[in-house]
Amino acid sequence: MTKAREVSTFLLAGLVIVSACTPNQRIINSSAEKEKELAPAEHPSTPGPTGIEADIAAMRTADFNFIYVFRRTDGETLDADDRSFMNTNIPYEINRKKLSDGGKALIVGSNFRFPADNFKLMKDRFAFEDYSKPESEIIPANASSNTNATRQ
Repeated sequence: MTKAREVSTFLLAGLVIVSACTPNQRIINSSAEKEKELAPAEHPSTPGPTGIEADIAAMRTADFNFIYVFRRTDGETLDADDRSFMNTNIPYEINRKKLSDGGKALIVGSNFRFPADNFKLMKDRFAFEDYSKPESEIIPANASSNTNATRQ
């Protein structure tokens, strides 16, 4: 075989390989149509809770017994004096505090009851909302997880 013939054969083989490796447009289009048919129909999703509702839902998800929301009575944003008052009167045992609603509400989540005096001070100064569990569902924070234990 001559050198030119070898080169021609090599080029022809290369051309066949390259043309065989290009995607077939008809197959690509057919595949895209099948995917479109199999895709679930698009439905507008129902929006989940946002803002303060989402923050309260997060407190419920954390399974707090007591969930309280405190706001200024005039509906304005909590200022430095309000936050200082809250920090002074919310006991350290409170599990979680979350500023919400653009700084207009403080959400408190806890498994401990607020001391009565502190609770009264907070309710006297701020608008108050209670999202706590019903009393029948509240488990004391210091309750034993083993209710079948034998006492001696």
